[in-house]
Amino acid sequence: MAATVEATPSPEHQAAVAYSLPARSVLAVLSLCAGVVHLVMVPQHAQQGALEGWAFAIMGWLQVLAAVALIARPSRHLLQAVIVVNLAIIGLWAWSRTTGLPVGAHAGEPEEARTVDQLTTAFEALLVLGSGALLWRPRLGAKLTDATLAVASIVPVLAIVATSFALADPETANHVHADGEAAAGHVHGSGVAHDAQMASIAANRCDLDINPASYWQETTVAGIDNIMGGAHLTDDHSSTTPTPVAIEGSPELDRLIAKTTQPGGEVKDSAVIVALAEVSDEVYTEWLRWLPQYSGSGAHAHGTGGSGDDNHGMGGHLGPQPWIAMTDQAQCDQLKAELEIARQTALRYPTAADAMAAGWVKVTPYLPGIAAHYMNFRYVDDRFEIDKPEMILYDGDGPDASVVGLSYYILHDSEVEPTQGFTGPNDHFHRHVGLCVGARGVIGDSTTTPEECAAMGGRKADGTAGWMNHVWIVPGCESPWGMFSGATPLLDRTMGQRSGTDGGGCAGSGVRDRYDLTPGSQTNTPTTVWGGSEAAAGG
Repeated sequence: MAATVEATPSPEHQAAVAYSLPARSVLAVLSLCAGVVHLVMVPQHAQQGALEGWAFAIMGWLQVLAAVALIARPSRHLLQAVIVVNLAIIGLWAWSRTTGLPVGAHAGEPEEARTVDQLTTAFEALLVLGSGALLWRPRLGAKLTDATLAVASIVPVLAIVATSFALADPETANHVHADGEAAAGHVHGSGVAHDAQMASIAANRCDLDINPASYWQETTVAGIDNIMGGAHLTDDHSSTTPTPVAIEGSPELDRLIAKTTQPGGEVKDSAVIVALAEVSDEVYTEWLRWLPQYSGSGAHAHGTGGSGDDNHGMGGHLGPQPWIAMTDQAQCDQLKAELEIARQTALRYPTAADAMAAGWVKVTPYLPGIAAHYMNFRYVDDRFEIDKPEMILYDGDGPDASVVGLSYYILHDSEVEPTQGFTGPNDHFHRHVGLCVGARGVIGDSTTTPEECAAMGGRKADGTAGWMNHVWIVPGCESPWGMFSGATPLLDRTMGQRSGTDGGGCAGSGVRDRYDLTPGSQTNTPTTVWGGSEAAAGG
């Protein structure tokens, strides 16, 4: 009689037998739920910055793959990896909610712990505890009676139900940070809860005196969101698609719109600034009301995309910049302290002659909207240092030109703007890619062709690694379009013509009387900026 030969179980089969299937199933569901939440949040965090988007995607896929492996290929090493990975994720979450992570779009800024965050962290904590218990007792739960098993199955069912409710919660879609910033640049949703949220942010913001009074008035007229950082507002709060408004048309407005929409770069945008100064206040106001229908959507903030082209023209945005309300008093105090350092730095070099004597060199002529740029090449590196601005901006081409602002220039070889900058989410970096550069600096804008540039005796500069931002910090020169706006309408053609004779402080601007440049305050700031903005006194 032939001997009976018993097959030796494979290592995979032995592992599957060794670790209790009921226990592994519970752990797999918890890991899957946590992973799904992270993957659902990827688009929102990707709009904050590529680093955050990739981090959420990696965490999500690791947890989803772990869920599959817990059923298909359980092993001691897998359980150990589940413990390590989820402990790391819990640690990062706790860090981000206490002192703030040191990198990313919100470096050093603590985020508010929301329900979906806490639920996901609870799943991860149970994963760590359950995996540890299974390593200690591999057959944990393997011999449950049918009745006990039915009761135990409630755990994964509850996890699935709780995850479903969390993902359906509007709070998850908004995912608002502690300083009032919406993860996607604007808030989806509508109704009483949304209005209450907006009112709470408006009532508790501490940044009203950072921009001049005219900025809040300009954003109200243009329908530009200065609470959640969207480019414009809608009546139903659910989209950044601009609601058409009735505009008092005129031939002057039509010509202004044609100039604004004409393709071009820095020189074209400068011509728009000049044209804005030459029309009446009434036409300018109608242009502001029309602007959101043309300019698109998106917030200009650290790590985010924005309306316009950030590689050409006036920093990618003509008109009032979107603004994200700041409600953290410590952050507001820090930003104001930083701006005071910048202000004192600018005032140390009141004229272009002072800047040249200290090592700055003229690299661009005076261009309406963005001034004349003087650069100190010793400061050019990959660091943002408030008291070492790479560029100082002046109101004309002569050595007696007066200072109007600063521009910081960071070397950063990436398609994503630097995370460095002033405290808060509102200073925005842009690039000037393809400028025509000659022996004495810039001689042609970014739309100049290589042939045209060569004919002028210059060469096309790459510029993709050079990120810069503006801060209009000089008293009297605060931009009506925002402290960090890409361009300012104050710097018109008249300003350049009066340079060196007007006493400085942008006194030579031909449109200075159009704007209220007193510090911003609650009395002249829109307190309701959604569903039909209403300006408070002074609007």
